[in-house]
Amino acid sequence: MMINDAELDQLIAKRGILKGLNSTLGITAIVMVLMFILYTVLLGETASAQFLGLKAWIEQTLGWYYIAVMLMAFIACAYVMFSKVGQIRLGQDGDRPEFSNFAWFSMLFGCGTGAGMLFFSMSEPLIHFASGWSGGNPFLSSEVKAAVATFFEAKQAALSAGLMPGDEGFPVPNDLVADAVAGGLKLTIFHWGTVAWGMYAIVGLSLAYFAFRKGLPLSMRSSLYPLIGDKIYGPIGHTVDILAVFGTIFGIATTLGLGVEQIGSGLVSLGVLEEKSQTVTIVSILLITVIATFSATTGVAKGIKILSELNTWICIVILAYFLVASNANYLIASTLTGLGEYVSEAIQMTLWTARSPEERTWQGGWTIFYWGWWIAWAAFVGMFIARISRGRTVREFVFGVMLVPSMVAVLWFGIIGSAGIYEGIYGADMSIYNTAVNNWDYAGTLYAAFDVVTPGAVATVAKLAALVVVVVFFVTSADSGTLVLGRLLSFGRRPPVQQRIIWGMLLGAVTLMILLLGGKEALKALQAASIAGALPFTFVIIAMTIGLLKSLRQEGSDMVQDEEQIREMINKEISDMS
Repeated sequence: MMINDAELDQLIAKRGILKGLNSTLGITAIVMVLMFILYTVLLGETASAQFLGLKAWIEQTLGWYYIAVMLMAFIACAYVMFSKVGQIRLGQDGDRPEFSNFAWFSMLFGCGTGAGMLFFSMSEPLIHFASGWSGGNPFLSSEVKAAVATFFEAKQAALSAGLMPGDEGFPVPNDLVADAVAGGLKLTIFHWGTVAWGMYAIVGLSLAYFAFRKGLPLSMRSSLYPLIGDKIYGPIGHTVDILAVFGTIFGIATTLGLGVEQIGSGLVSLGVLEEKSQTVTIVSILLITVIATFSATTGVAKGIKILSELNTWICIVILAYFLVASNANYLIASTLTGLGEYVSEAIQMTLWTARSPEERTWQGGWTIFYWGWWIAWAAFVGMFIARISRGRTVREFVFGVMLVPSMVAVLWFGIIGSAGIYEGIYGADMSIYNTAVNNWDYAGTLYAAFDVVTPGAVATVAKLAALVVVVVFFVTSADSGTLVLGRLLSFGRRPPVQQRIIWGMLLGAVTLMILLLGGKEALKALQAASIAGALPFTFVIIAMTIGLLKSLRQEGSDMVQDEEQIREMINKEISDMS
């Protein structure tokens, strides 16, 4: 049953909601955020140790639980996509999508994982291919890992002896090294593919369904209505929304911190700076904050949409650059092989749970870290996806949110990651390999690759394009986060411009406080706290999934009854005519 704004206002008043609910929630959230930041900054290493210890305990003890929650979200999405309820529209039956498919996909990519995909684009496939940290990629055999290590030791010795690729005596990779390439890409695709996006899809679908189909506020609490009813307007609802606010602020602040690192690496690579500095940090955060806040005041249909589409085109150009400048045949073949292995082993990888201490350390540092990151970001990304998806069917929504970004991830990591691996194996130097595998420089690997693949002016142009993409991705993340925060604390309504400006500035201020006062230790603490904070939010996700399935099943049952009534009427008319 749909509820209009007047009825909603009456319902809120009837439940005894205080007149100043929105401002009270906002003040409470701001105070709690500032208290957390002060605690993190003032205690420094102590706070970092506490949060890192909590994160490590979760990774070592509850890894299986995070895996189960991610699997639950994926299965729930698959069920609604292929079942009869998939034809239900997120809105009135006559509603149609607000944005074109291209604009919608661009915003999904730009405001979902685009920033992270750029940050890890070349480094993660290389690390999963060749790194031996904590035993290395657990989906590669010890024989394959030994073959990769032996190959690069021999290559380093050959280069030191003055040999070049093609010279007699220069090492040639064997089939085991090729297996490692596919294994590195397969694992990267797994971390950024359908399982990850299933978490965003289930949260976004719950919010969109109850807001646009059932007429409830576009707020996290609304998804719990089938389970607790009008109690969503009380303390339980307030707690859920504040948890979402925390996840949004800390997730975006951490991402902006990573963005500053990548911007600094780009400026150093271009020769604009000799080294990263606090000045770069301040200027970068201020630049991103100002652009994001201005964009947020223009609304989704203008600011975020335009920036997301711009970035999509630039990313297409970057992919084309690597296909032209590197070995296109190798890149395409490697991508297809990695995709094939992922498809064939997806279930095994999804269910794999570490058993030995070394395996738990690796899985905690990679897979569980990512799963916690996706859960922590689910409130923010899910609400933004819901906001831009009104008028689409449930099936169209789930298909678009889960599969399209996953295919983008396959192309992105497949082509760019394969380019880095190709140069590492067949290139005349070890700079890309060393930057990623030995130095773990996520931000600098892509920029180093430009110098290796096309040294000179072309590399400079490519670096500038990547730098623009970095800035725009982080702007759209902060921009959409500002809009989401406004809606969370405006009880699902469109937040006023003044409120969007306040939240935009607060995001920038929080990030600056962390980076300038706490340094790397505070940023590590914030990252760890964000992952640990995903634990209580998993209970909200489980509840909202149950509530969504319950409501969809009921509506699907009503649809079947309506169809049966129509069929009976038609049969009766035919009988009367005969």
